[in-house]
Amino acid sequence: MKHTLIHYILVIIYMVIDLIVTNAMIIGAYLIYRFLSIGKEVVYTTPELIIASLTSSGLIVITLQMVHAYDNESSFLNMKEIERVVKGVTFGFLIIGMVLVLGRFLISRYVFVFSYILTMIALTGIKMVCFHILSTDPWIKTLQKNVLIYGADPVGENLYRALVNSPRLRIAPVGFIDDRPETKGKIFKENGFHTNQSIQVLGNYADILHIIQTYDISAIYVSAYHLSTNKLKQLLLDLNQYPVQIFLVPDYQGIVSANVKIDRIDDIPIISNFSNPQNTYLWLKRCMDLCLGIFLSIIFIVLLPIISLLIKRDSKGPIFFRQIRVGKNNRHFYIYKFRTMTCDVNPYEIKPESSYDRRITKTGRWLRRTSLDELPQILNVLKGDMSFIGPRPEMPFIVNSYTDEQMNRLKVKPGITGLWQLAGDRDKPIHEHIAYDNYYIQNMSFFLDIAILINTLFYACKGR
Repeated sequence: MKHTLIHYILVIIYMVIDLIVTNAMIIGAYLIYRFLSIGKEVVYTTPELIIASLTSSGLIVITLQMVHAYDNESSFLNMKEIERVVKGVTFGFLIIGMVLVLGRFLISRYVFVFSYILTMIALTGIKMVCFHILSTDPWIKTLQKNVLIYGADPVGENLYRALVNSPRLRIAPVGFIDDRPETKGKIFKENGFHTNQSIQVLGNYADILHIIQTYDISAIYVSAYHLSTNKLKQLLLDLNQYPVQIFLVPDYQGIVSANVKIDRIDDIPIISNFSNPQNTYLWLKRCMDLCLGIFLSIIFIVLLPIISLLIKRDSKGPIFFRQIRVGKNNRHFYIYKFRTMTCDVNPYEIKPESSYDRRITKTGRWLRRTSLDELPQILNVLKGDMSFIGPRPEMPFIVNSYTDEQMNRLKVKPGITGLWQLAGDRDKPIHEHIAYDNYYIQNMSFFLDIAILINTLFYACKGR
């Protein structure tokens, strides 16, 4: 009851914040429009502006609710919530635009576009801030339920990481329990934003009662990964004697995604819609790549002389760095970057793990910190070798040692940015943290791509 009440209170707070911020962004867009004096100047009285902004803000909050932006759901790196905010704001402004056109209201296109852009950036930014507050605030953590995970296996490990990356669920895993001797004391680290935190195996089935009392456990999540059907049934019966909720986590990894539907026929769960990305989505993705690529090419051309001069003054050698990488369907291509290291370096060595690596030049250090070294990859996007969003392409000798699971990365075009680049694991080998690419590949959508682009913009501004 308490947990549900907290959820509704947080939803109301979210809605009120979104209403206030959207209202402020629409008014701000009008003030910017008046300040710039662009287009045919359309003037609104103060009462007209307030009524229009409040009405529009209310509609945006309604569309956010309709696309489940306020649902109490799990979210890997907060992507699901950001994706739904992008979808809700887009649908909301489309409805507003239709009403204004059909109602023949006097409107400035500049105010409309500015309002959409400012609202999108502001609401996604707030959701990111709220995500980090929920993840780290000590008072918020006191409202969380402590849970145990039975099964220190791949399913249990991924569940742990999903729970800590979903602070809106207010569930805190305190440790694992496992009867297998080889798992005793094993430590599992988080992924996502807080990769320095971890939990460990606290004991086995015989220790459950002591652990429940010591850590005030509210629920136990049971992984079905390494348990036979008979052993699983017996375990669930045995756990019912304890004063906690029991949740079963089936081994559906790599199968269930946002594109999969789960129904029931009587008491039998039915999973359906195992579909590949739709052609419409792939077409939209390519259109977005081309439009964004052409726009950024202008920035590339403007910055090229300046960056070239800095690279040449700093060290001898070419301006551009070219290297063979592996793309979709194991296809090899040359990737382009601004050169950030000295010329005497083997281009296929393991990449630097620190910006203070002796191989990196002074200008290269700045280019890496601002991500401007990646700018020439616009050429790869325009050629069709890469997309703006997707798994990072790796060198052939690394791909040659891939496992079957890691080969899954080659089903889609590689990208300039993606979930891995936004996380705390970004300084570690890409192929060793396949969870980011798996999530993207299983949940690919146009709005998820937009959400990742917006997040990348925020992190680029922070200099990450």
